[in-house]
Amino acid sequence: MAALEPVYLVLGTDIAKVATVLQRLKAHFPDHAVENHPAAKDSARPLVEGFQTLGLLAEQRLVVVSGCQDWPADDVSRVLGYLEDPSPDVVLLLVADKLASNSRLRKAFQKPRLIECPGPDTPATLRAWAEGVFAATGATGDRVAVKRLIELCCGVDPNDARAVKELDGGDLARLRTDIERIATYAAEDAVTVAMVEELATRVTDEKVWGIGEAWARGDKAAFLDLVEQLLAQREHPVRLCGALGRHLRQVNDAHHLLQTMGPDRALSELVSSGVNQWAAKKVVQQAQRVKTAKVDAALSRIAQLDAELKGGSALFGRVGEDTGAGDRIILERGLLELV
Repeated sequence: MAALEPVYLVLGTDIAKVATVLQRLKAHFPDHAVENHPAAKDSARPLVEGFQTLGLLAEQRLVVVSGCQDWPADDVSRVLGYLEDPSPDVVLLLVADKLASNSRLRKAFQKPRLIECPGPDTPATLRAWAEGVFAATGATGDRVAVKRLIELCCGVDPNDARAVKELDGGDLARLRTDIERIATYAAEDAVTVAMVEELATRVTDEKVWGIGEAWARGDKAAFLDLVEQLLAQREHPVRLCGALGRHLRQVNDAHHLLQTMGPDRALSELVSSGVNQWAAKKVVQQAQRVKTAKVDAALSRIAQLDAELKGGSALFGRVGEDTGAGDRIILERGLLELV
């Protein structure tokens, strides 16, 4: 334990690198000695006060605070004051996507207390990063397909330096997930622009959150209405099924966490695992409304539906063939069974 600093700042948008840092630090502590907290307004006060009142025989703990870029000035001031006399019983790990170089919190840290996990922030590094993730999966795809995936998944022009610089950890996490999913779907085939057009998660797929809300409260009419809206926008059934499946898996993760902890801690656990804070809040709220049987049934049916849309249905051929309305019928029939 003596080798650890009392406070660290992990800064960067590369979720995989941040997760690796967290895992390495957590390995120094038993599970029950690790706490996770979101950097909400006024959250620094109780944290700092708690650190300062620990007894001499208190067990050493790792306290992870995520989303520190969102802390207002008062919270930053309290943490900066704590840095002057940190508790010997706590290793405080602050995690932030991005901080301006002249921000007070950023200026307070230097190596080894500063651990930088930068994601790509220029057009060249973004393309190289995406191509690297593709290569790691063993898939092959040309640069045009990679460029189109970035456009659809992140909602930016890959050649627009300013837009690329503004991408956050959530954008990169979504892009990584799409690359891995499309590579799995492609198998030994090359990833093409046509495949990306069919399967990429578009930014407009945020309507999936509305579908999730309708599912959680059992509102079949609203659920099907939102599905129809997305299909009317020419969203591909495989892509829609994949987006809803990812959402349901996040709800399932939140549901399992809620069985052993409160909503605030469950939210913190999801955020520390790489889920966007807004998204984590939504899935925790939805998980609180549903029972285990409903979550399990939805996950099972969505997995079956995904297989059917990719060729596992005895009624229709593989999506992409001239199936007419077949894939849409498969989708709608499957989704009806979720609500």
